[in-house]
Amino acid sequence: MSELLPFCKIKLQYLLEMVTDHGLDDNALRVALFLALKNADHETGESYPSFKTIGAAIGKHEKSVKRALNKVESAGYLTVERGTNKGNSSRYRPTEAALKRATERRREEENRRRDKDKIVPFSRAKGGQSCPQSGTDLSGKGGQDRPPNREQELRKEQGRGSAPDLPDEGQSGGPRPNQDLVFVPRGICFVRDWNARLAREGMTTLERSLPLSPHEHHLGFWLPARTPAPAGSAEWRDQLLLLRDLIRKVPEIVEHRHAV
Repeated sequence: MSELLPFCKIKLQYLLEMVTDHGLDDNALRVALFLALKNADHETGESYPSFKTIGAAIGKHEKSVKRALNKVESAGYLTVERGTNKGNSSRYRPTEAALKRATERRREEENRRRDKDKIVPFSRAKGGQSCPQSGTDLSGKGGQDRPPNREQELRKEQGRGSAPDLPDEGQSGGPRPNQDLVFVPRGICFVRDWNARLAREGMTTLERSLPLSPHEHHLGFWLPARTPAPAGSAEWRDQLLLLRDLIRKVPEIVEHRHAV
């Protein structure tokens, strides 16, 4: 079986399975959602709130919370280690089976996205219409090719010579340093992964090292990858070199923003 992913990366898949489970009533679902969204540990999904804390948050009595937890536990989503009467809170942790299912679903979704990103050439059907590269001649064999549009090509050439190198759909956020970078929105678990790895390298956090850039209605950072490569690997060394180069270029980015 493949290695389990951190809980923060499979949380949505874990919650989706519970939401679509017709055996869980609304009360059980609300308790489970509160534990996963409010209190869950970044890596393991563990949480420790008391029955009183859960009940106050979702507007339920402690006895209702206990009954709801029993249902979630019986359905195989949580393991509950109940605390003593001496003030020790209970411990809630997603079951290994539920984490495995969520991990598999996350990887299946990633594979589907990769498949969609692949370019699939369309075969030219007889009698259809094709739109090949500009500059080709007209043809009367079944389809019609697009003639060259010199005016449009001149505009493109002029635009390439004068347009600044700015982030995609974020023209006010400063230059995008490298076309191979990946945009990572702030406040998600991937940023925490990067900050944890940078701390091991004796470096400051992304928030202190790089400026925030807008992209598709979000603020975040342009980074070498969505998540850091395994520590000690050649890929990680390459990512670290690129990231340090980005940090060195921060004064240039700030200067460009003021100029714009």
